Amino acid sequence: MAERYAVPPKVVDLIETLINNTIDGLVMKLNVRRAQLLKIVHNMREEKRAAERGRKEMTTKLTETQSYLQEQLKENPLQSMQERIDKEMEDKLRELRINIPVETKLQWQCDTREIEMSISRLGDIVQEPVGVSKYSTFQTSTIATGKKGSGPGQLNDPRGVAIHEATNQIFVANYSNNRVEIFSDTGEYLNQLGVRQLNRPRGIAIHGENVYVSCWGNDTINQFTLTDMSLVRKIGSWGSNNGQFNNPRQLTTDPIGHVFIADQLNHRISIHDTDLNHLRNITHQSMTQPFDVKVSRDRVYVLCINDNPCMHVLTLEGDKLHSLITCGLGMDVLCPVFFCLDSLNNFVISDRYSHSIRVFSPEGNLLHKIGTEGHQQGMLYEPKGIAITPNERLVSVSKNENYPLQIFY
Repeated sequence: MAERYAVPPKVVDLIETLINNTIDGLVMKLNVRRAQLLKIVHNMREEKRAAERGRKEMTTKLTETQSYLQEQLKENPLQSMQERIDKEMEDKLRELRINIPVETKLQWQCDTREIEMSISRLGDIVQEPVGVSKYSTFQTSTIATGKKGSGPGQLNDPRGVAIHEATNQIFVANYSNNRVEIFSDTGEYLNQLGVRQLNRPRGIAIHGENVYVSCWGNDTINQFTLTDMSLVRKIGSWGSNNGQFNNPRQLTTDPIGHVFIADQLNHRISIHDTDLNHLRNITHQSMTQPFDVKVSRDRVYVLCINDNPCMHVLTLEGDKLHSLITCGLGMDVLCPVFFCLDSLNNFVISDRYSHSIRVFSPEGNLLHKIGTEGHQQGMLYEPKGIAITPNERLVSVSKNENYPLQIFY
């Protein structure tokens, strides 16, 4: 009887094969489903992080708005009257300046308080200003270089520009190529910095042999030395604590080497020593989204790109002196993004959407316009980083497809 109902070996093998195939199919489906679930969980975590960042930004904005409204409620009527009187005095002084020779006016540091001091010593002022008249001759660039691409010396969406004062060498934050390119002041490619060490570099500043680079990709500030082109240190992460950054933009140094960083979405200027140790912050209720910052002998200039772009003029301690609206009827600029100061504290501003460079006096009067929209030599397309070399050459980078780096002199 046992032999009559025995299952043939081939049938057994077939059944085992079917069972194994069924099990393998189930395992495969389970693995696919597991991968799908892991992706869903990952996306949910990313959405949660994005929502948390949005919540923090909104909380910060609400807190700042609340503080501003509280200050407005506390405003002293007498203080408002004093401000009106000060404005009338400034307007009167501006009218009086019309009768002063242009050559003399261009020599002044045009802060209102310094004008009063300067009146008593007009006889000592040099009558022929050096370098300023050059702007009217900058109809086209003398040098156009830095072809678009990813190879050495080529640029791909360049951002910040800085000049080494001792050598006149030009340093360009090569944003999409994740490095810094170095050129001579005649446009010759020299070297690279930060290869495979930078993540979307935006801003750049130089003091002595130290080069400081801000990176949008990981919210860091990177310090290099020109001695051997090595990375000395890196600080920062995303956040709002001291030493953290939220979209760091341009940076600059003062005469003793302190680093001033435009921490855009934290609405502050973060100040560090030469080794990038945090020292203090500059904040002001009207200073929102600082994009670029420069420091002169006794002033801090901050360009903000919120709904009403402003150039804020502060003391070194961070006290606000006055502001200039940098777009509209007063300044005739569409989208100011980068700026530098010339030897007379005129503002030289890259105007992204008018595809030009504008030069303004310290009180906001338009002096010159450089460049037109295009991709040929002397033309600009969405200009960004800008700097002036010690030997009076104006350096500009833009999205010009043929000549992203141009030098005017």
